[in-house]
Amino acid sequence: MYALYERNPQASHWHYKFQNEDHLFGCVNGKIPKLLSHSLSPEHNQPYKWHLNVPEALAQVGNEHRTLIINLKPNSRQPNVSLYELLDVWGYSAGDWTPVMMRLRGLFVDEDPKNVDPQDFVYDLSKADDPIFSVTYLKGSIANGQLTGLWIAPPSSSTNSVLLWPDVMKYFSTEAEHIMQQ
Repeated sequence: MYALYERNPQASHWHYKFQNEDHLFGCVNGKIPKLLSHSLSPEHNQPYKWHLNVPEALAQVGNEHRTLIINLKPNSRQPNVSLYELLDVWGYSAGDWTPVMMRLRGLFVDEDPKNVDPQDFVYDLSKADDPIFSVTYLKGSIANGQLTGLWIAPPSSSTNSVLLWPDVMKYFSTEAEHIMQQ
């Protein structure tokens, strides 16, 4: 499950409050393609390397003090809270596909639901697991500053691993290295 949260600083902590469920992918409702489309201009064509700082991109479209949270295990048999904040997304749009690398901040990783209310909580960011990276790919690309294709992730299958050619891997590893050196 993906959700939009309000995020406000409180001394050395951040207050997170659930706003609504949302979508990350898909050219109709997906936050990532919508936010990306606001930064495109007609000269942007594939192959195209791009980056979104998610909280900044949300603020630029009128969602100040907002962030996206991924509930990694919403239907787990073993009740737990696993919430990850989506901080950055890098993409490499080419050949009708876009591999994406996401930087996550682990807020609660397999936490007992008795210890946290996932709808409204205060969090000390010094305790976060950060950075965490996740890679997937989307069926879609960019042509003349416009999104093309559906921008959806493939359905789960035994063959949907991400294939990264050298130029994509180099781009992602360089960006990840910058984050890890901060």
